[in-house]
Amino acid sequence: MAMKKSITDQYQDYLTRLGKSPNTVKAYGHDMAAFVRWLEQTIGEGFDPRAVDSRDIQEYKGYLRRQGKTPATINRRLIALRGFFRWAKQEGLAEENPFDVIEKVLIKQQQDTAPRWLDHQEQLALLRVVRKSRSKRALAIIQTLLGTGLRISELAALKVSDVEISDRKGWLHVREGKGSKARDIPLGNRTRTALSNYLEERQEDGSEELFLGQRGPLNEPGINYLVTKYAYQARLEDCTSHTLRHTFAKNLVDAGTPLDQVATLLGHESLDTTRVYTRPSKRDLEQAVRRAAGEI
Repeated sequence: MAMKKSITDQYQDYLTRLGKSPNTVKAYGHDMAAFVRWLEQTIGEGFDPRAVDSRDIQEYKGYLRRQGKTPATINRRLIALRGFFRWAKQEGLAEENPFDVIEKVLIKQQQDTAPRWLDHQEQLALLRVVRKSRSKRALAIIQTLLGTGLRISELAALKVSDVEISDRKGWLHVREGKGSKARDIPLGNRTRTALSNYLEERQEDGSEELFLGQRGPLNEPGINYLVTKYAYQARLEDCTSHTLRHTFAKNLVDAGTPLDQVATLLGHESLDTTRVYTRPSKRDLEQAVRRAAGEI
């Protein structure tokens, strides 16, 4: 009689059916196994996804930090866990996805505080380490996120045909943004140049997707891993692909761009969502006080 597969093995089978590469399936399985070991050692009981809540995820994140794991490693493990619990909820193996609770708390916190964005010096530091890597693909991805404010899902879905570049102008066509709404975003010179240089060396494998990895189109976890890797090298804390979207919006607001135009570029349905970028961050307030005191 065949032994019943563990829940981790079942999840890996699901990833395989989705067409994930063997390396991705193995990595997700490794990350899940590490979480299961930690949780079982912590609570002294077997793993049951129904019993895991948002506090366990936060405790695990703190444990990884204390173990000296890099931000990129921590982010990768959390991405694996988020995908697992989304699947477990769909399969009826868990009543709730603990990450849903975490995201609701973060949204509530952001209602009263400005989101995290990179200031000018941080943007330069990030781009500097990417250029040092000499990866035209990495520079195209980072510069596109900074220069267009795309959501990570929108970036991953880009086709080569969505990029329109000439000598003096360029456009990015987002076929299906949030709410299934398409939009066109003009490209600045730096973004045009980065994309043009990448397209010149992009390997042709018959794929229509714009950004390719070693085993086909680059997916959302791969993009987030790339961003957090270079952010870590630039010594930037809490920097993800969404941070770069916030940075694009903040740059527009600081340049005096009307709020309705910012909302259109970001694909926001409501100006209330966009107004968060008009709220001063703690750094803005600190600089205001120092400026008034003649310190800067």
